[in-house]
Amino acid sequence: MKNKLLTSAMAIALGISPAAFASNWFQLQNSEAPGAPAYKFWGFIQPQYVSNMGGAVNGITAPAGLAAYNGQTPIFNEVGPDLKHKDQLQIFRARPGVRGVIPGTDENINYFLLAELGNNGLTQQRPAVMTDASVSFNYIPGARIRVGLGRLPIGEEAMLGEPAIDYINFSGVTDGLLNERFVTPYVDTRAHSPILGVPMQQSQVVGPVGAFRDVGIEVYDWFTHEQWEYTYAVMASQGNGVNFDNSPNSGNNDVTGRLQASYIFGGKGPKREDVTVFAWHQQGGRAYSGFSYSRVREGMGAKYVQGNLRLSGEYISGKGMIYVGKNPPFNDLGGTAFEPVDLLAAASSNEAKGYYLDMGWKFDSKWEADVRYDLFDKMSNSAFDERVAKTWTVGGQYFYSPALRLVVNYEFRTLTAPDPTTPGVSGTAAAQKTQLTDAGIIGNSMGNRLSAQLTYQF
Repeated sequence: MKNKLLTSAMAIALGISPAAFASNWFQLQNSEAPGAPAYKFWGFIQPQYVSNMGGAVNGITAPAGLAAYNGQTPIFNEVGPDLKHKDQLQIFRARPGVRGVIPGTDENINYFLLAELGNNGLTQQRPAVMTDASVSFNYIPGARIRVGLGRLPIGEEAMLGEPAIDYINFSGVTDGLLNERFVTPYVDTRAHSPILGVPMQQSQVVGPVGAFRDVGIEVYDWFTHEQWEYTYAVMASQGNGVNFDNSPNSGNNDVTGRLQASYIFGGKGPKREDVTVFAWHQQGGRAYSGFSYSRVREGMGAKYVQGNLRLSGEYISGKGMIYVGKNPPFNDLGGTAFEPVDLLAAASSNEAKGYYLDMGWKFDSKWEADVRYDLFDKMSNSAFDERVAKTWTVGGQYFYSPALRLVVNYEFRTLTAPDPTTPGVSGTAAAQKTQLTDAGIIGNSMGNRLSAQLTYQF
């Protein structure tokens, strides 16, 4: 066990970036190896170029407040987080950090600090944000304890360290259900698109995205028996993402648990070869407009890594506090055009679900080919409000050195809304049929996307 931990820590310190990661991320991110120093400066930077192929929307006839956006480009065809250009070069992530053991504790207490300085959903309101700030206590056999800000024990993509992700963008279901957006009620100032389906709240996003992290207390550990490894984690947290102060969303709370079992074929640390199955569940409450709403997220999946082959897949579902997105999905034109607002389906009767399937093949020491299919079915409980996003991602990775990697992805993207003439929506009122037709026109404008990203670890 000590050798395995030591190998893992050395691999991170040296910036090793193999083609497929089959590691136990509770070991790599929450704990330090025996003999670790009191501090180790480390981090990574990710310059990124994105080009969207989709264009402007045309063909909307009514109502006038929505038709005003004819000739405008929807935000899903713009480059985030700025949403001002179809093509953009930026420093997407830049994360310096320090980690180590606390002197005088017999290596039983370690810490992990990491900050974000790049241009993404974490830094839209502040130029720098702490993404990780935790301390782990390793005194109780079978129950390590981590306190502070860190990753939630949720989905596999969310658990991976960002330098290790094989694709540039997260799957739609991981980003849409697990990368939480925090919202507050919005006071009307202009006319908005009418809400004609299930009840939704007009809101505005506040603060950074959740980034799959929260402030809380996590109990975790792993156990080995011959070639098997069993891992558990339970975390109680404040349900407010990377904010240490929960006053913006006072009343939020979460309890999250994950179980996983791995059969290890061989190797150690990040180069370990194994097959892992996992399941996780998150349940909590969200305070919104004087009420408390239930929020549930859960998933299950598996990952296989051996030789040059990687296979993985995961199913994720959610109930309550479904972030629907900006409506209409454009940058605000002002004037008499409908004002875009963030819609929230708060009630627990609202659902979303999806999955991804992934395969990677490293055909020599420098090159890897990747393909992923993902589907995100949002508001699946309402025939009128349902939107289905499907994406095929084909990509390749080139490993210049242990510390430098290039990833290129091309995404084939579609976004569909229900056909207003099909059963289940054919009985809707004329206004609803018109809105469904407009939703289809807007969704059909979604274009493919080309992305390239360098990852340099130091």
